[in-house]
Amino acid sequence: MSAMNRKDTLAKLRSHIQQLLLAHPQPSLTFKQLLVELQLHEKESALLAGELERMRSEGVLIKTARERFGLPRRLGCLAGTLQGNRRGFAFLRPDCEAEDVFISPGKMKDAAHGDRVMVRLDDKAGGRRREGEVIGILKRGHTRLVGTLERHGKRFFVVPDDERLTHAVTVSRRDLKETRRGDKVVVEIRSWRRGSEPPRGELVERLGPAGSPRVEQLTLHYKYDLPGEFPPPVLKELEALPREEAIAGIASEEGRTDLRELRMVTIDDEQARDFDDAVSLEPAGEGGWRLGVHIADVSHYVRERKALDREALKRATSIYLPGEVIPMLPPLLSEELCSLRAGRDRLAVSVLIELSADGAVAGYRFFPSLIRVAERLTYRQVEAHLKGTGNEKPIPGAALGAMLARMDRLAALLRQKRLQRGALDLDLPEARIILDRAGNPTAVERREMGRAESLIEEFMILCNEVVAEHFAKEKLPLLYRVHAVATAEKLAALRETLAVMGVAAALDFKEIKPRQLKVLLERTRGEPAERLVRYLVLRALPQARYSASNEGHFGLASRFYGHFTSPIRRYPDLVVHRILKEYLARGGLEEGRLASLQVRLPVIAQHASERERVAMEAERAGEDLKKAQYMAGKLGEVYPGIISGVTNFGIFVELDNTVEGMIPLGDLDDDYYVYHEKQAALVGERTRRKYRLGDPLPVRVVKVNTGDGRITFNLA
Repeated sequence: MSAMNRKDTLAKLRSHIQQLLLAHPQPSLTFKQLLVELQLHEKESALLAGELERMRSEGVLIKTARERFGLPRRLGCLAGTLQGNRRGFAFLRPDCEAEDVFISPGKMKDAAHGDRVMVRLDDKAGGRRREGEVIGILKRGHTRLVGTLERHGKRFFVVPDDERLTHAVTVSRRDLKETRRGDKVVVEIRSWRRGSEPPRGELVERLGPAGSPRVEQLTLHYKYDLPGEFPPPVLKELEALPREEAIAGIASEEGRTDLRELRMVTIDDEQARDFDDAVSLEPAGEGGWRLGVHIADVSHYVRERKALDREALKRATSIYLPGEVIPMLPPLLSEELCSLRAGRDRLAVSVLIELSADGAVAGYRFFPSLIRVAERLTYRQVEAHLKGTGNEKPIPGAALGAMLARMDRLAALLRQKRLQRGALDLDLPEARIILDRAGNPTAVERREMGRAESLIEEFMILCNEVVAEHFAKEKLPLLYRVHAVATAEKLAALRETLAVMGVAAALDFKEIKPRQLKVLLERTRGEPAERLVRYLVLRALPQARYSASNEGHFGLASRFYGHFTSPIRRYPDLVVHRILKEYLARGGLEEGRLASLQVRLPVIAQHASERERVAMEAERAGEDLKKAQYMAGKLGEVYPGIISGVTNFGIFVELDNTVEGMIPLGDLDDDYYVYHEKQAALVGERTRRKYRLGDPLPVRVVKVNTGDGRITFNLA
């Protein structure tokens, strides 16, 4: 049996197993029952046994204590990833559902933050939130961790930097060599915690003294297990790729549509080095438009299951730290051959969308193309042009300026239509961190989304919707980008918090329902608490994720949505490109290919979602480090802020430049303050003074820990 035939056979077998266990009257079956029901011969029993074990290890199946196999959901269980908390409890993020499951400390067994686990749901648990118990660890989330070496008597141990990993790791004195107490170190886990026995590990690397900027940057890489150099097989495959001078010839051989005469531009941040997308816009009949979205054809260079593809899947996403990019693809591809650089011939997949005068989609076409970007423009440059401020490099040529003006009008129309259909306006300001050549932060600024960013966002959203809807209509497999509706519990808690804050719009609703979130956001626009309300709404919603089944995108109010426009930095987009090109070339997909994708896409969706979360956490931690380094030079200075969080151990305050710090409860020494969870406030027993979520509060910077990115304020 060839490798490809074997993969197709296993894909079909897995599909048949899942269909059987889903429809069978009994929720679980023995191995012999499966063999009979699937009409397999005895000689095929090894094939079945191997596939059942793979499905069990992936969390697709459960093997019970009585040697029976069943689907987790039918047996009252869920597979997913644990999100730990420093207080010992955790939440399960299920693979295929939006609502988290609470796991109390006593029901964690020996599982830790980041582990993939199987959880049995507790139907008897009271309250509105779902609860469960870990019944099996499918895969450990960490094989290495970074922390600080400490000593207690004759015993040495490493305290993990990640507070969600709540147990110190014992290490042998023999491993220490020149390592000293207080050093940042990397430890390889040899045995995980079992009962009262602590985890044990081997010290494999000394990073240096805690607090050093270089050491903290290294710590960030180890803490989140960020990818390093590309492995030799990838570099070898790069050597064999056709170079830039061959691009036009490749396009001619493949019969690609030549769009090099079509005026198109890229619009990105000033620091961008990889350019996934270019846009064009032409007038069409009866006041309509022909929008072109041209995406780098990464799939031409990164072939399925080759070394480049395996590494891209492993990474799943590019990671953008302040002053540093950890790319999904090697720079030869991400910054050169695939990147849509101005004045260079490039292979692309183009989507031409016909729009009526009112912005409705009248038709579309997809095809592989050969393109040449006319100009590389920046957000600031386009923003200045649209506003007529003239304080940036001017747009070259009247024709290009006119096209940008048309794009601005179309983007505003598309945004208006999107908001009217129920999309949520949740754009939050981001931080812009300016670094010098040595990587030291010289400024931290609030970065609002302008018309230029909105222009690109609207065109990419529309393109993603058009592609996803086409796939759905043609019944093609797709990696959808899905976003579930908030649970009733989360919405009730949101209303309670907003009511305590005194947000009038929340008081108008006895209970907030999903469709009312849009009204809530509209009514608080322009108010002092606008940003905090958006943040609280965002926190109440489940995180968007990838899925092989279409569940819709609540935040965008899209029935069909998938990522297509960034294959240089997101693996799901690359997969969608491959499927689309295969469909276009062959007029459809073969049965074996369909069966293979139906099995493979859920696995890719789960992995890409997990890697995206890691990337987001690492990027947030990287920003916090640079913000702390910047604020270390501002000790004693006073800033206006807004209370962004209230806890039983202190008050979190966010400054205008997005920097957040905390006033410890013990530093509020003018009274004895009691935490009132329902009021989201600290209340003084004697003075009755309140510190509430959303209140303005001037603060003074008194302490900065550049090691963990924590900033301490006190009352100004």
